[in-house]
Amino acid sequence: MKKFKEWLLLVIKGACVGIADAIPGVSGGTIAFILKIYDELLDAIDLNLKKLRKNLPFIIPLGIGIVLGIFLASKVLGYLFEYHNVPTQFFFLGIILGSLPAIVKECRSAGKLKPIHIAPFLIAAVGIILFNSLKEGSAAFGTGPIAIIIMTVFAAAAMIMPGLSGALVLKILGGYDNAIRAVSELDIITLVYYAIGAVIGLLAAAKIISILLKKCKTGTYCAILGLIIGSLPAVYPKEFTLNGEGIIAIVIFVIGLALPLAMERMSKKLGTDDNKPEDNQPTVE
Repeated sequence: MKKFKEWLLLVIKGACVGIADAIPGVSGGTIAFILKIYDELLDAIDLNLKKLRKNLPFIIPLGIGIVLGIFLASKVLGYLFEYHNVPTQFFFLGIILGSLPAIVKECRSAGKLKPIHIAPFLIAAVGIILFNSLKEGSAAFGTGPIAIIIMTVFAAAAMIMPGLSGALVLKILGGYDNAIRAVSELDIITLVYYAIGAVIGLLAAAKIISILLKKCKTGTYCAILGLIIGSLPAVYPKEFTLNGEGIIAIVIFVIGLALPLAMERMSKKLGTDDNKPEDNQPTVE
C-alpha cells in the first residue's frame, strides 16, 4: 500500500510539472523544484542504461503524471486561462510564493552564502525578466525540420530550468502554434522533429545543470532562486482588479500558498521527502 501511495504521489507531482510545462509563462522546472523532485529528475535524464533502469520506479509514475498533466492543461486549463485568467494565474503565483521559504532554505543548505553569490542571483533574475519581456515570434526560426529541432532544443532545455517556461520559449521562437497544430492533427513527421529536439535539449540541459551543481552547488542554487523570483512578473496577471473575480483570485491565491506546505507534509508522511533510500539518491552532490 505504501508503494502504491508513493507512486500515486509521483503521478500527482508529474501532473503538476506537465501542467506547468504546457502553459506559456509557467515553469515546469520551478514546480519540480518546489515539489522536491528536481535533483532526481536531473539524475533520471540520462542515456546510461544502468542508471535508467535504477530510476525506472521514479521515471514511470512521473512520466505518466506529466503526460496526464499536459492533457489536462490542453483540455481544462486552456478554458480557464481564456475565461478565468486572473484566478488561474493567481493560483500559480501563490504556489511559487508559498514555496520561496523552502527554496531559500534549500539554497542555504547547499553551502555557506557569501557576497559573491549575489552575482548569479541578480544575473539570473534580470536575465529571466528581460527574456520574458520578448514578444511572441520575436526570434522566430521558421518552420522547417532543422528550425523545429533547434527551437525545441532550447524549449526543452528551458522546461527543466526553474523560472523558465518551455512553452513560452517555443512561443518566442515561433514554434508553439505549429506544435499545437501537429498534436491536434497528429502530424507524425512534424512531431518526430519536435521529439528529436526535445531529447537533445533535455539531455544537454540536465548534464550542464548536474555539472554546475557538482562544481558550484551554492552558486547554482542562488541562480535558480534568481530565475524563480525573476519569473514572478510574467506570472502576475496585469488585468487584475479588485472586483468579484479579483476576490475569488485572492482566495485561490491563498490556496496556492498553502499547497506547497500540504505537499511537503504529504511527502514526509509517506517517507518520500527528498528521500528515496540512499541507493536511489541522485548522484548530484
